[in-house]
Amino acid sequence: MKNISSKILVLFVLCSLLLGCTPPGNTVAGTWIANIGKVNFMQEGSKITGTIEGYGGQWNEVFEGTLTNNMAVFNTEWFGDFTLIFEGDTFKNGSPDLSFCGVRSGGENELPAGCGFSGKWTVPDKPGFPAGSYLELKQVKENVTGTFYNGDGEVYDTISGTVYWGKGWMMNGVTENHGEIMLGINSAETGFTIITDDFPYEQQLCAVREGQTDVYLGSYDCE
Repeated sequence: MKNISSKILVLFVLCSLLLGCTPPGNTVAGTWIANIGKVNFMQEGSKITGTIEGYGGQWNEVFEGTLTNNMAVFNTEWFGDFTLIFEGDTFKNGSPDLSFCGVRSGGENELPAGCGFSGKWTVPDKPGFPAGSYLELKQVKENVTGTFYNGDGEVYDTISGTVYWGKGWMMNGVTENHGEIMLGINSAETGFTIITDDFPYEQQLCAVREGQTDVYLGSYDCE
């Protein structure tokens, strides 16, 4: 038994040094819940293949890459070159300009703050909108729920909706007091536009992720 264990250990070491294999226990294979869709990863040694079903049913893509330790490098037509970093039961993109992140499927499947719409967002002062407003949102799979607060920390409105991923990141939903709402988030997921019947696009109402001071939303800066 001792000799068999020693041989297995030697094989694992040789595989890691010579072939770049990923040792057992470090597998990323399985289903993951991401900010933009459900992803299934298959792994064969250092080769990793992902299949994504984008929220909204508009994107279904397959992408292949190479996994070294906890880092996977991909080249795609739809997302360009990108790197995913796996840390336990979470993964995130290696670039600050593109947010592709998620958690291993299971439990509540809630995305952590900083991934998708999850987290706290501040709203710059605008005429007709409560000064000091902020939102606290939670994304579970494609579903987003949350609350608007005014500058005194009092509930101003509630929101619920569904993420749509296609030509950019979108969330379409409803609020309790202001009807239908659309959130258009940027690719870095540092800010989003807020469009409702009460606050139309021309007013450029927006939100900035907590910890950020200003972000570019494709046509203007949200500060």
